[in-house]
Amino acid sequence: MSYAACVWATLFGAPHLWWALGFRAGFPGGDSSYQFFMSSWWRVLFNWTVVALSAVTILITLVLLKPPQLVRQRWIPRALAWIACVLLLIRGVAGIIVDGTSDLIWAPAFTIGGILLGGVAWMSRIPEPREAI
Repeated sequence: MSYAACVWATLFGAPHLWWALGFRAGFPGGDSSYQFFMSSWWRVLFNWTVVALSAVTILITLVLLKPPQLVRQRWIPRALAWIACVLLLIRGVAGIIVDGTSDLIWAPAFTIGGILLGGVAWMSRIPEPREAI
């Protein structure tokens, strides 16, 4: 699950990286849409923010792969994974409700990312010690 979340974050951040660098390939709405959106500074900043958050997602996921005794304050990356899970699921489900079948890439991508990060957060919990019988 952790490696799948890393792959998801890489695939999610990659188009935002090439759009921020000026490549138009794959931009929703084509060239005219790209020119309109990327002519504003906030849209460029948005893409760089998505790239940075994708990198942070990879870091959080890899930190949570480590054994619990090696990560001080493990609750911080775990809480961040849960927050990302909730936000991605809200965006994904809202996109599916609003766009229906017209958006077969982004709404499902957000939903899948939320599920993966929820799985990472869930699997990173520290199991309670069992009593000897």
